[in-house]
Amino acid sequence: MKILDRYVLSTFLKNYLIAFMVLVGMYVVLDMVFNFDELVDVKGVGEASKTDVWETIAGIADFYFYQVFVFFVYLSGMIPVVAAAFTLLRLARFNELTAVLAAGVPMIRIALPICLAGMVLQGLLIIDQQLLIPRMIPKLMRDHDERSDAGSKSFDIRVMQDSDLGLLRASRYTPGTATTPPTMEIVDITERSEVDHPIMSGGKPLVGPDGKVVMTRDLIASAHITADAAIWNDGEQRWDLVNGQRVVGLSPDSLRSVVQPVAFYRSNVTPEEVALYRSGNWVEFLSSGKIDELLQRPGSYGQTHLMRVKHWRFVQPIMNLVLLLLAIPFLMTREPGKLKSAASKCLVVTAVGMGAIFLSHQLAGTLPPKPEWAAFWPALMAWTPVFIFGPLAYLFLDRVKT
Repeated sequence: MKILDRYVLSTFLKNYLIAFMVLVGMYVVLDMVFNFDELVDVKGVGEASKTDVWETIAGIADFYFYQVFVFFVYLSGMIPVVAAAFTLLRLARFNELTAVLAAGVPMIRIALPICLAGMVLQGLLIIDQQLLIPRMIPKLMRDHDERSDAGSKSFDIRVMQDSDLGLLRASRYTPGTATTPPTMEIVDITERSEVDHPIMSGGKPLVGPDGKVVMTRDLIASAHITADAAIWNDGEQRWDLVNGQRVVGLSPDSLRSVVQPVAFYRSNVTPEEVALYRSGNWVEFLSSGKIDELLQRPGSYGQTHLMRVKHWRFVQPIMNLVLLLLAIPFLMTREPGKLKSAASKCLVVTAVGMGAIFLSHQLAGTLPPKPEWAAFWPALMAWTPVFIFGPLAYLFLDRVKT
């Protein structure tokens, strides 16, 4: 059995490497085709030179070198299925399964090395998500038209609410780089406080059935901060203000104070929160530890998206293995004449599984049907494909003719 296991395992690993290069290569080519106008700077006749051409090629190569690590995450479930299909169909095509079955070896036993290897290879996915991709976030957040030496794109912050109910605005926010910290320009911050006051009806406070005055709570401006710029201080976890000024006493029953200088602004609005405010895709590149850290912050932006990524990060290796176990029964046939039908059935079942994964992944980021489901909705949607296709995989494996 050791000889057979080594033979099946070596064949599967070779096919895994081939499937990785083919599928990732196809993904890169398709992405290039659909974004070719952004990848290439179109110039007038006679303006392009050999230097420009080589710079464009180098920029494209640099862009897709880092994107390959993300593409592998997307294809991590399909690659072992394709490798297993080529391995088992090849054994059936050359009648090698017949000889093994004649020796009294069960057909499921032949697929055992593939299942174990598929389980171990999910470690590559974990290493990619937890160690490699988080270190490449600045490179991965680039658009197709950005070169390797391009700086981070600036954008405006129209309004962000901090954990103290204040409102922050900035005319321009520039993400940090390896040498420069994140910076905001023309900063405007409105500090607000909650005030309870009675609901008036006919010029009189409204009284409820219990005889008490019905109160309502509103937010009113209590202070105003302006600054020419705000520079992120990572050591102190705050924004150092340039020409910062603060005025208090803005409520109707308060006396407005004189302008006072203010040196810094501290709240839960950090560069990570700004990135969440700007783009939800940024969360996909974070490690699980960083996601847990963001979830522990009060009032963090994108709580639903963070929960969706957190639970799917744990479920994805399990679901990838379920897809492999789901496909193997359709690939194990002793009759070479049924290879085409076996491959077709495997393709259909795998496509249905991938479609269910995509659907549940999208539903996990939406609002649940009932508000009380909000706490466990992302986890439920992440585990739903496993609950559906896990028993199906066991059922199909149990029905394999051997």
